Amino acid sequence: MPMIELVGLDWDDVFTLGSTRGYYTCYHDALTGVGVTLDPEEENRRIKAKWGAGHAAQIQDLLHEQPEKVPEAIELYEEHFFGDTFTNCLEVVPGSQQLVRDLSQNYKLAVATGGHPKILKERVLPHFNFPNVFSQIVTIYDIDDVSYAKPHPHMLNTILETQKVSPENAVFVGDARNDVLMARSAGVEPIVVLTGQLNREQAEALQVEYIINDVTELRTLLPRLNTWT
Repeated sequence: MPMIELVGLDWDDVFTLGSTRGYYTCYHDALTGVGVTLDPEEENRRIKAKWGAGHAAQIQDLLHEQPEKVPEAIELYEEHFFGDTFTNCLEVVPGSQQLVRDLSQNYKLAVATGGHPKILKERVLPHFNFPNVFSQIVTIYDIDDVSYAKPHPHMLNTILETQKVSPENAVFVGDARNDVLMARSAGVEPIVVLTGQLNREQAEALQVEYIINDVTELRTLLPRLNTWT
């Protein structure tokens, strides 16, 4: 593959672990707060169906039988999410702060995430002492049309255009099927980390060539990819 200039990165379950549990907890608490209890399997199915589309779209789908409860549920979700409920579920992948500091010496780093920019920029990055080395951060909340959420390539295309990098000179690191599909739709090589939604068998079924145990293995993988060009 051509020389890598840009490393695109998902955030949740790539750098911070426990985010999936955090989101689920916030959604569940919002539902119970408006007096709704779904079967756990159904709740899980609905959350997964709209994963990455933003919390308003998620809650609308969770409460599609009772749309009158959506506004209150959104308020409750935001109270939990911007309070302590979400961040208390998180832990950082050890060594990832130094990793991005080191990688930024040789690559442009950019984040494309379904997470909320306020939480990421004002809570998570400072709380876990991440250095300010990201050339760009694009979230689903920066987009007016939720149909442009992953797996649509819009977020990654925006990064490539802004950073003036060709798709063949970029990789995208994620933990989920939609990360892989977004990368491929943008013409970018996907790299899967096994700290999130996909296990190795699932990643291989998606015909992903580069699979790593956690994001810190980029330290050795990226130089090898450039050596193989």
